[in-house]
Amino acid sequence: MIATFSFLLGTILFLIHLITAWEKIIIIGLFYVLIAVILNGITFIGLLANTIVNYHYYKENLTTVLIFSLNIPIAIGYFLIVINNPFHNTLL
Repeated sequence: MIATFSFLLGTILFLIHLITAWEKIIIIGLFYVLIAVILNGITFIGLLANTIVNYHYYKENLTTVLIFSLNIPIAIGYFLIVINNPFHNTLL
């Protein structure tokens, strides 16, 4: 649930940045990324510990680890698009 919420909120902020020319969305996005990295990092470490302790449920735990891991390249892609911003003011 945390990975999904993190993905959705990050995507919404990303789309707002692409659609509007509001400069403060970048600052909001940076704060969001900082909070998301901390929260997701703590959850990810707990998930890895749970995978080791409850090895009987390794398939479910590894699936969840994979879902969490998918957010990393998505966040990097969003970051690269924001930095390069090829869509600057084209959607308005």
